[in-house]
Amino acid sequence: MKKIIFLYITLISIVSLKGQSRDVEFHSKDEFLDKNNAIAYVFGDKVKLRSEPNIKSEILDIMRISEKVTVLSGGAYKNNKLLYNGIYWFWSKVEYNDKIGYVLNGLLSQTKKKIGNTTYLTSLRKENDQFYILLRAKNEGFSYFENKLEFSKWDSFSISVFDDKGVPDISNMIKIDVRHNISRTEYYFFNTVNSLKKAIELRHHEDGGSYLFHEVVTFPNEKEGETGKIKYQCFRDETGKSYDDVNIKFVWKGQELKSNIEVMKIN
Repeated sequence: MKKIIFLYITLISIVSLKGQSRDVEFHSKDEFLDKNNAIAYVFGDKVKLRSEPNIKSEILDIMRISEKVTVLSGGAYKNNKLLYNGIYWFWSKVEYNDKIGYVLNGLLSQTKKKIGNTTYLTSLRKENDQFYILLRAKNEGFSYFENKLEFSKWDSFSISVFDDKGVPDISNMIKIDVRHNISRTEYYFFNTVNSLKKAIELRHHEDGGSYLFHEVVTFPNEKEGETGKIKYQCFRDETGKSYDDVNIKFVWKGQELKSNIEVMKIN
């Protein structure tokens, strides 16, 4: 029997929906679970801290993007859901600037990653039946820009950030690691100073702890890297048989990197 493998590559620090130490968690994608003194960060800018969990209550303060809040009680106000970015979010009771008030969970980020002059934040959006991870990059000051990535409600994700790794014409990069059962996908987004561009997509499929399909990239300033080039490799294995590696070199020119490798047939 012949097996057909389609190979492709698309180019792109870590937030888990399953939670991290001292980070708050999403539950059913629309609330934070209760945690004492959990830390979250303001995802929106000029977010209103309210005296009660509703938009008609008194404004206690204006919260700026990326600033820290302490979540005193998350997702406990389920009678006050509000539609924002396609999701009915609950409210959390938080402490900010020595004031205690309420904020909609969709305006908070579970994590904050900083690299150089850039801070990265995440939230979620739903359009029709499709969830998206929202990525927001904030430079010094209050300027920010964002991108999004399709996401299944059954998956979990984490983020990590890196410097430019020797790639010309970018400031830094963020990697999103999305896990789906026995497989995962890594996405790299490049920060080009005034935009966040999806750059690379790498797939990994596992079986019994070993890879059946494994895509990797080597950046210019990494070991065995090459100046100005992003090296791509694909490793495949089926029923214990290894196949020749696929090796390609890319130059980043501001567009998503893809390889249209010929379909490979395996007897």
